[in-house]
Amino acid sequence: MPTQTFFNLPEQKKQRLIAGAMKEFTERSLNEASISNIVKNAEISRGSFYQYFEDKKDLYFFLIGKFKYNYHRLMVNSFKEAEGDFYRGYQIFAEKYIQNIMNSEKFGFFENMYLHMNYQINQESGVNTFMPSSSMKKKAILNKEDILNVVKREQVKACSDQEFFNILRYILNILDDTIMEGFWKELSIEETQKLFSTRLEWMTKGVLK
Repeated sequence: MPTQTFFNLPEQKKQRLIAGAMKEFTERSLNEASISNIVKNAEISRGSFYQYFEDKKDLYFFLIGKFKYNYHRLMVNSFKEAEGDFYRGYQIFAEKYIQNIMNSEKFGFFENMYLHMNYQINQESGVNTFMPSSSMKKKAILNKEDILNVVKREQVKACSDQEFFNILRYILNILDDTIMEGFWKELSIEETQKLFSTRLEWMTKGVLK
């Protein structure tokens, strides 16, 4: 995660660095991206970069985590719309999630991210979606309509909050895999949504007669 020095930067400089990184990661995968290009895009020195981030992977996971954490609100609203029903709530969330990613002005970044996603990226970046970093915990605590309060927990076979979060994250991994397949096979938004809906039904309702 970024250092406190990064969070103390003027907003304009932070956004310039983020924009510079987004440009590089849109044009190149994580492995191919270079810090030299990022600092050039952001108009900062290489030394300054290392005051803010440990390396390019640290910055990359921050960008993905920032994006995914913002979708926590979308998930909460989706379960509210479904009146707490777990299956329908996740289905609504996934439809909107896929729509927003595959129809985003940042399409190039997301396409590159998903086409080069592997287990490590999926796990390390996904941690911020439901288990926010220390810099985000205050915001999470202030969220009065947390995900735990809008889902009918009696529908879910989970004995603890941690198990419940693990289930949510496991299904999110399936959703990410589906989006990755959508980009790879050049599926339409509707085809990708339908593919995930089928997998969600398998996951929640089982595959045996």
